[in-house]
Amino acid sequence: MKIKSIKFWTTTLIVSMCIVTMSLFILLSYKNLNESLEQLYKKEAESILMQTFLSFGYQFLTVENTLEQLSNSLLLLNDYASSNDEIASMLEELQKDSIVNGKIMYGFTNGEFYREEYKDIPESYRPAEQVWYKLAMQNPGEVNWTEPYFDYVTQEIIITASKSVMGPKGMLGVIALDMNLHEMSSQISNSKIGEDGFVLLLSSNGTILANRDNHMIGETLFGAQHSKIIKDTEKSYVSYTIQNKDYIVRARPIVENDMSIVTAISKEEIIRNLINRHQPILGIGLFCLLLFGVIAYFATLRGVRPLKKLGKLMISVENGNYNVQANANDYEEIERLANGFNSMILAIKTREDKIKHLASYDSLTGLLNRRSLQELLTASLENDPSGRLKAVIFVDLDNFKTVNDTLGHSFGDKLIEEVAKKLNALSSVHKDVARISGDEFIVVMHDLESIEQARNLAEEIIQQFDIPITVESRILNVTASVGVSLYPLHTNASEELLKLADMAMYQAKSSGKNGYRIFDERMKQQLEEKFKIELGIRECLDKDGFELFFQPLFKPEEGRIASIEALLRTNSPALSNYNTLQIIQVAELTGQIVEIDKWVLKQACSTIQKINKNMEHPVSIAVNISAVHIMQQDFVDNIREIIEASGVSPSWIELEITETALMKSFDLNKQKLVDLQKFGISIHLDDFGTGYSSLSYLNSLPINHVKIDKSFVDGMLQSEKDGKFIETIINLAHTIGLHVVAEGVEHREQFEMLRSYNCELIQGYYISKPVSYEEINNLLRQEQKTLQVRI
Repeated sequence: MKIKSIKFWTTTLIVSMCIVTMSLFILLSYKNLNESLEQLYKKEAESILMQTFLSFGYQFLTVENTLEQLSNSLLLLNDYASSNDEIASMLEELQKDSIVNGKIMYGFTNGEFYREEYKDIPESYRPAEQVWYKLAMQNPGEVNWTEPYFDYVTQEIIITASKSVMGPKGMLGVIALDMNLHEMSSQISNSKIGEDGFVLLLSSNGTILANRDNHMIGETLFGAQHSKIIKDTEKSYVSYTIQNKDYIVRARPIVENDMSIVTAISKEEIIRNLINRHQPILGIGLFCLLLFGVIAYFATLRGVRPLKKLGKLMISVENGNYNVQANANDYEEIERLANGFNSMILAIKTREDKIKHLASYDSLTGLLNRRSLQELLTASLENDPSGRLKAVIFVDLDNFKTVNDTLGHSFGDKLIEEVAKKLNALSSVHKDVARISGDEFIVVMHDLESIEQARNLAEEIIQQFDIPITVESRILNVTASVGVSLYPLHTNASEELLKLADMAMYQAKSSGKNGYRIFDERMKQQLEEKFKIELGIRECLDKDGFELFFQPLFKPEEGRIASIEALLRTNSPALSNYNTLQIIQVAELTGQIVEIDKWVLKQACSTIQKINKNMEHPVSIAVNISAVHIMQQDFVDNIREIIEASGVSPSWIELEITETALMKSFDLNKQKLVDLQKFGISIHLDDFGTGYSSLSYLNSLPINHVKIDKSFVDGMLQSEKDGKFIETIINLAHTIGLHVVAEGVEHREQFEMLRSYNCELIQGYYISKPVSYEEINNLLRQEQKTLQVRI
């Protein structure tokens, strides 16, 4: 078999799948069997551990009960003023009848003692010096257990339980029982878990006291980690190496004397049993793998024969022979492949035609695309030596992004289709229409008689958009900005014509949209200026080239500054030749205004936080927000995140928006302001009276303050009528629960009139011009001191 043949790879694939399947089966069975064996061994270990623990518990309980009985007997005997010999005689009788195998000892308070086999006890032996005696003295009335220790009298390892005997007049002595550890742990010595597992008895410091065959007695098992491992293994099994072999250990401490019973399961034994049980499965798997491989080879050999025939036909097609016909009836799949092969030749030409169309036309509208328009325009200019007048008209929809954001891209696509129909329906016969990007179109008008005719065509396009467009039963008032460049008046190059038309379109958009402009040289200068401002804004944002100035808002009712307005200024040489209004206008066109708004809000939050640290009455700060920012989907989230990150109270923040900003997508923007009010932010309607102001409109807005435009304040001193007009505005605002701010106040007479009209806040040069942070901070501190003196 060749490596690059289907036969080879099909056989390889089938065998590989068999190998993977068998491997997975063996792996899963190995895992399940391993878990089953572990559980089996663990159950055995748990059973032995519990039996051993209960056995020790029973022995300890029996000893403690025996000590209690002995203590009571000694008390009774003491009541009869018995001698020490009588007490010893009684203990000897009790030793014979005791159900406990331990040796009874009794230490008198005078230093004498009783102990069976006491003849072997050296004369230097003193009960009061023994651990069991001391423990009883320290814990009178309680049963105390010693740790295992070597008894030099009996030459055995014993554990002693002791208890003080308390009479009416004090302690009479200490009664104790010596327990042979070997006898107590006989169950451990005879226990095993599986073939290689075992049970251990450990002292409080980890020394092995008993195990199977007692061959590890005296060794330390866990070393310095004894306490930690005992604690861990009390809850679950832990892997541990004992004498260079891996075990799974579990422990249970004996409360009475801090000894521990430990069970150890051999991992090697588990693996050995696991392998023995898996050998038959592995053998069957290898046999099946060999069988499947042979079957797969012969099945593949038969399956690839028709494919070889089709391969020869494909070589003929590759050599340019499209008159071949594939016939295959062996398998349903091969028959389908043959039919597909026969359809391929017919489909090639159809597909090539479609590719050519897609390369030249917009898939959504069917209009020319940018590339094909560029080629057509270039060819038209090259083939027109007479230089007849042509117009390149650049059409860009106004606020199309809002349609996509609010109504969805599918709806926006349908709107684009309707716009394409409008442009195709223009009166000029000699025209080419193209869609060059999302909402941008180019109309090329050929063989014009005059510039006036080009102007009329541009006006016709604007008028076309005066007619509402209906999409999915929704009526839309769509406008467009149009730019016009002329050949050969402006340039002879097609690419340059498109560029100049684009410049003229942007000039139309900058002039308020819904209009047209014909290119002139001033536009190029304005665009260059716009580009410089755009770069300057980017530099200021990157290098802290902006700064804030602050103008106070005075509250006549309280005689203090209640708020300050944050005003953007620049200290960067890159923008030194431009005023703030020019910078803001360019930023709104480029979208940089969103970053500027965020920067201003962050700085304002930081400023007001520093100011209010020293203020008895907190001051609010007002920040102007652009209409472009409000239209962003994440506008509300941006504001919340900045305020929450700064840690200032939302009640200190006031956002100033214009009526024009609200009227764009009114319902959507209204809900955003409602959300911000719920967050605790105050909303001010800026430049009130210059936009769409009406009582019904004003009453439905989610705002807290209206800000009377400076143009109205300027007229207050010129006529009584203008003064009454402002008074009426203030009274109407109060009627619907709004507060009023008057800006542009420059004279005392204006201030006094506004105060008499109950205007809540007054702003202007009469109060203070915009000043730096240091100056506004000093002004507020000075005002606070003045107020405190008044109080």
